[in-house]
Amino acid sequence: MKNVILMLAAAAVASGATYWLVSADKSSDKEKATAELARKHETTQAGMRNELNAAKAQRPVIITVDGNEGETPRVATVEDILTRLQELNSGDKRVKRRAVYYLESLVDRGDAALPAIAEFLEQNVDLELQSLGDPKSQPAKEQKIKGGKDGDKKEAKGIVKNGAKKLVKGSGKEGKQPTAAAWNYFRPFPKPNDSFPATLRLGLLEVVTAIGSTQAEKLLLKILENTGRGVEVAYLEIALQDIARDLYVDEILEATRRLLAALPPVTDDSMAVDRRAKGYLYAILVKYKDLVFVDTAKTLLITADGRLDGDVLRYLRQVLGADAMPVFHDVMSDERLTDELDRYAIRDAILRQVGTDAQADVLLMQTAREGMAQQVEGEAFRWGPMKLPLSALMQGIDEAPAQNIANRRELIENLREEFDHPQLNGALNKMDAGLEAAQQGVIQGGGK
Repeated sequence: MKNVILMLAAAAVASGATYWLVSADKSSDKEKATAELARKHETTQAGMRNELNAAKAQRPVIITVDGNEGETPRVATVEDILTRLQELNSGDKRVKRRAVYYLESLVDRGDAALPAIAEFLEQNVDLELQSLGDPKSQPAKEQKIKGGKDGDKKEAKGIVKNGAKKLVKGSGKEGKQPTAAAWNYFRPFPKPNDSFPATLRLGLLEVVTAIGSTQAEKLLLKILENTGRGVEVAYLEIALQDIARDLYVDEILEATRRLLAALPPVTDDSMAVDRRAKGYLYAILVKYKDLVFVDTAKTLLITADGRLDGDVLRYLRQVLGADAMPVFHDVMSDERLTDELDRYAIRDAILRQVGTDAQADVLLMQTAREGMAQQVEGEAFRWGPMKLPLSALMQGIDEAPAQNIANRRELIENLREEFDHPQLNGALNKMDAGLEAAQQGVIQGGGK
């Protein structure tokens, strides 16, 4: 009996130890993966540093001449190049070529360029490069970049040459967008421009990324921690993923959430890239399917003045899918929401779940009734009021499960029976044929 008790005790101890080991293994999976990423990254960095050192002797340099006649030309310093970048003239037809030349010259300096670049970035001022070649661009007043952990601590020195400010406003396609925040729901999230940097700061971030050394990597992380601009986080996300794939995702998402929780206000003087700061940030959350910010985003969906935030709506729809329906239905019935564009946007988000969500099906029929009420007997059929319900019935049919398609076909039959309108029926018949073909394809393919 004593031996049996000892055996049972030993088994219990072994079981507990096994459980602890398994739990410890699970909890350390992320740490191991991160450590492995760091190890591979350090190996890659070492190889890049060797290639960098081997190429230094072949790098071009730019030459500048001091103001005094007869002086021997000297190799430009990093500070000289930064000064030339700040003096770019919007009236020069070759201004963008010069900007690229100076920026690439900084890349050629490698780590030696980083201290001066870091010092400039700490000044929290910027120059809009994208519009420099546009003759319609107008000079703007000195502009300080607001926000970020250090945004209120550092005084902007401004960029001045011969008394003229060189900060410029954007124009044309990159100019002001419609002010209604709901419009952003219908636009794709913005993406950083990979052909030519929109501003000097963004150009310098590209320079640091191209240098790609350990010191450059540290500088990018420092900027990520302190920046108050959504567009810079977007560029830094690309840069850090380029330098160290998946190693800094947590830091990127943390910076993204920090800014979204307290974005600096957008004003008439804000640069074009700053007017869609929220869009850049929410695009990052969607990219990584981030759910951590969902609860905060719900509180931001309706603004203080009772308007719908389109960026928030798009983010919640894309990361939550059908799980967003309770939130959207609450917003749909919120008395604060009175603007027609806002109500159109929330309806669109709800109707994306037609055939899956019963309340979405009810809303589709209601929206169709409102559209049919706008038809005038004897006049041409008005398709505009019917666009939302009809397009919702065909949304994403290539990926919809068979039962979802069957539910949509049933809704089409309900529309036929309730309205029995010749022109509407013609469109519904074509739609039903398309849904039937998709349904047959799903079933023959094994179903969903």
